Amino acid sequence: MNIELNKIFETHYTIKGENSAKSMGSGDLEVLSTPSLVAFMENSAKNYLNNFLNEELGSVGSNININHLAPTLIGKSIIVKGTIKEIIKEKIIIFSLEAYEGDKQIATADHTRVIINNKKFMKKLISK
Repeated sequence: MNIELNKIFETHYTIKGENSAKSMGSGDLEVLSTPSLVAFMENSAKNYLNNFLNEELGSVGSNININHLAPTLIGKSIIVKGTIKEIIKEKIIIFSLEAYEGDKQIATADHTRVIINNKKFMKKLISK
């Protein structure tokens, strides 16, 4: 694996009604929910990491520590920017992530993903 530390990647998302706090049950308003924001941030990290993995490998999220700093209306677009800040034992990948609506920062997060062999992971789960 030839993963670069501190290289910035970004992913764009449009906020839909299904991403609202009201729809997710995490709040009562038609604004971006924290659970949806977490999913966007994890998805961005997963997709970036997949660029470095062969088809047998994948990753699972094992931790996220997020600060949701500002609301975002439905219909608006956000950008998730991230970097890999640390690699532990070639299988634990620690990301630093930020989310923006335009120039306004709406979230920060540290996120850990663990590289797995997809077939072995599922086989182990099914055999339990």
